[in-house]
Order: sequence, then structure tokens, then C-alpha cells
Amino acid sequence: MISHGDRILSIDVARGFALVCMALSHFTIFYSSAATADRFTIFFFEYLIAGWGAGAFLMMMGMSQVFSSGRGSEDKMPLLMKALLRGGYLFVVGLTMLFLAMGPDTLWRWEILTLMGFATLVIFFCRFLSSWSLVALSVVIAVSTPYLRRTIDIVGEWGGAFAQTPFISKYLPGMFVEPVSDYSSAWEFGKIIKGFFLAGDFPVLPWVMFPVIGLIMGRRIMQGKMRQDLPKFFTLGFILLCLGFGFAYLGSSKPADSVVGDLVSPFCFYPDSFSMISAQVGMSIIALSLFYFIFDVRKKKDKKPGPITRFFIRTSNFALTFYFLHYLLLGWPLMVIYFYTGRYPHLQGNYYNLMGVFPALLCGIGAVALLEIVIFFWERKGSKYGLEWLLRVLTERIVPGYQRRRT
Repeated sequence: MISHGDRILSIDVARGFALVCMALSHFTIFYSSAATADRFTIFFFEYLIAGWGAGAFLMMMGMSQVFSSGRGSEDKMPLLMKALLRGGYLFVVGLTMLFLAMGPDTLWRWEILTLMGFATLVIFFCRFLSSWSLVALSVVIAVSTPYLRRTIDIVGEWGGAFAQTPFISKYLPGMFVEPVSDYSSAWEFGKIIKGFFLAGDFPVLPWVMFPVIGLIMGRRIMQGKMRQDLPKFFTLGFILLCLGFGFAYLGSSKPADSVVGDLVSPFCFYPDSFSMISAQVGMSIIALSLFYFIFDVRKKKDKKPGPITRFFIRTSNFALTFYFLHYLLLGWPLMVIYFYTGRYPHLQGNYYNLMGVFPALLCGIGAVALLEIVIFFWERKGSKYGLEWLLRVLTERIVPGYQRRRT
């Protein structure tokens, strides 16, 4: 049994690594021109990095909820208050981030932080269910989501059509598709609700299943059973990855828009197709199991983390602040362009058409370097006034008997 005060080093490192990867992906993809879409670099960051990073990041959120909650003997009301406060806080921070970075027109695209806010409350109630019940719930979410999406015009929300993904389709024709334009969010109540639950960038369904799966893995770690479970998790991850590729291969001969409402369909990230869900869960389980093996199973007692490990741990400790600020660095240059030219860059597919792929990647590297310098000195000043610090202060004042636990 793992104590709630113990630090799970692999989660800290994996979270920091995922954050850096997501920042590099966002700059490389969004700042590149549409003409560079047929490049391996774009495919690598959009599917191999972002596809893994989003799923794994959400799974780690579910795992962290296990580490930061009680063993079940504690009073449930303070835990519920903590979940409501944390969930609401993440939800508001997510909307604020989109508003400040991209303006009100993109507010209802539903980014990952708003999903995490809602999922925090879902995970609170899931913690009272057995692990097998959570497995069943995850399967139901994955299988039912395509059928639920048939009830609304998802294709229309994403530009009216889907096309084969550049680069990879030369080698695996029909297996990867993407919408022809970005999600068309709007200030309409019905559309806002549909976007939140089914149609947006990160809707509740199917993405909420990733924290649920993370909750299961977190339990195995807390129970001290993860070490012997590693072969099973590696096998399960490989099976799910193969299952995803199998469904994508069988779906390669189907119409591209089958990703919306069919189980057998090509890979698609927006919206997340059933084949993509399976592959993402498989990749995330394998990656998080590998991190656990390297940083928690093989680690030597009393050995201090090296510089790279400390780099990712520091990033993890500022996870919310890092993600929030990287979005501002992503969006504010677009406003500067508008200020000087009078034209605001608009997405063409996933691209703002600003530059070539490698200059865009360099922008991402520069943004990560700047953020790492900022949080390095921020940490030395006690980490005060960061988003994590503010959440901790609010929780200490509002939740009775709250004591911060390290994750």
C-alpha cells in the first residue's frame, strides 16, 4: 500500500513531459502554413504527440485524484466541496484562457481545461464505484459516443466534410482523416451545449473516459499492485493499439465521415473516432506504464533526480500556470499581427498560415524555453501567485480541514 504522502515520481515526470510536448505541438501545427500539411513533422506532432499527449494528460488527472483524495474513511462532504471548487476553478480558468488568448469567438470551442473541470466532479462520484464498474463505464462511453453523435450534425459543425490526412495517406490511404475546417463555435445556447457534450474540440463524450481509466490505474498504484500489474498493462495497451489499427484498416474503405457515427472507421482526432479512442488509450497505458517502470520501479533509493527529471518535475508543479501562459504566448502574437496589419489570422483547417513548419517549431521551442526560465525563478520565489497557488489558497479557506497532499 502506498501512503498518500508519497510522491509518485513517474506522474510528475510524465505530466511535465506531456505539457512540453503539447506546447510544441500547438505552436508547430497552428503557426504552420496549410502548404506544409503534407510534411512528416506535422503528422508527427498532430497524431503521434498530440494524440498521445491529450489522452495521457487526462489519464494522469484521474490518477492524481486518487493520490490527493482520502482512502474512503474521510468525511465525504469536504471531499465533495474540494471537487466542486477544483472543478469550477479549472472550468473558469479554461474559459478565461481562451478568452484572453483567442478572443470571444473561440470561447465555446471547449478546450481541455473546461473538460478537466467537469471531469473532476465526475471522478469524485466514480471513486465510489468498483474498478470493474469503471471499466464497464469506459467501454459504454467509447461504444455509445458514435451513436450519440448521429443525433446531431457533427459533420456540419466541422466544415461539412472530412478529407484524408496529408502525408500519412500516401502510405496508409483512407486510414487517417480530418475535418476540412475547425469547429464552428457560436454564441447560441443549443450549440454551446452540443459542443460541450459531443461536438467541440474536447467534448465530455468520449474524452471523460480517459480520467476514468486513469482512476483505475491510480488505484493499482495506491494499492501497491502496479509493479506486478505492469505486464498486464503493457499487454492491454498493445491489444488496444492493435484494435485501433484494425478498426482503422477495416474503416479505410468507408466514407470519411464514418468517423462521426460508426465504430468501424478511420482514425480521426477531431472528433475522436472509435478507432482513435482505442489507439489513444492503448498508447497512454503503455506510455504511463513505461514511465512508472523507469521512474518508480527502477529508481534507486535516496538517488536525487537528474537535471532532465527536475526539469519535467518543475514543469509539472506549474502544470496549470504553464498551460495557461503557453496559450497566451500562442494567441497574443496573432493580436499583434492584427494591430499592425488590420487583419486577424484565421484558421484554415488547423493552420494560421504564418510560417513554415520548422520556424513554427522554433517558436514552440522558444516559448517553452521562456516559460521554463519564468517558472524556474518563480519557484525560487516560493511559487506565489501562480494558478496552483491561488487554488491552494482558495481550498484552504473554503474546504474544512483541507491539507495539501503531494501528487
